[in-house]
Amino acid sequence: MTDNLQTIEEAMRNLSADNADLRAAAIEALGQHAHKPAVEPLTTLVEDVDPGTRYMIVQALGRIASPEAVPTLLKALRWDDIFTRAAATGALIQIGEPAVDGLADGLRDENKMVRRAAAKALGKIGVASDAALTGLSTALLDVDSSVRRFAAEALGRLGDATMVPELAQALDDKDPKAKIAAFRALAKIDSPEARQLVRAWVKR
Repeated sequence: MTDNLQTIEEAMRNLSADNADLRAAAIEALGQHAHKPAVEPLTTLVEDVDPGTRYMIVQALGRIASPEAVPTLLKALRWDDIFTRAAATGALIQIGEPAVDGLADGLRDENKMVRRAAAKALGKIGVASDAALTGLSTALLDVDSSVRRFAAEALGRLGDATMVPELAQALDDKDPKAKIAAFRALAKIDSPEARQLVRAWVKR
């Protein structure tokens, strides 16, 4: 216990070190120990570092999984680096329900990559809140076919029967992948209406 405490205290000090290796080791250690008091300095640091360090910080925030990191991680979904975006998505999934409202807002973002990530994450988190269901049902009409597909997949994971009419309309999506995603989503929903739609679609 004493060794862990010393490691954490040293890591917290080294977050402000000029030496990049020391700072990287500190970020890694704080993530491994899921040290929640590190969230504030890490989210402050992430704004002024190189892409590689940003990626490490986002990974650490995912391990810590504190709701306090949600605003920073949502912002990270807009960064250019694909690896950092993927890490941010994973981190938000780890945080779970406290990230749902922010991700639902992300479904309206002008950046299609943010909308895609938000739809994926909401499905993985699996919380069928009003915000999530409303956002995902709207996303079924998105101009981007991948957003529509991920939204359908997410609604299938959530399994809420109130979304059956929206998914039924998505069965006529012009994109084959989105259409199949809607069918699979309906197949996961346990309601008479969903089962009827699945049987009818199979007979086409």
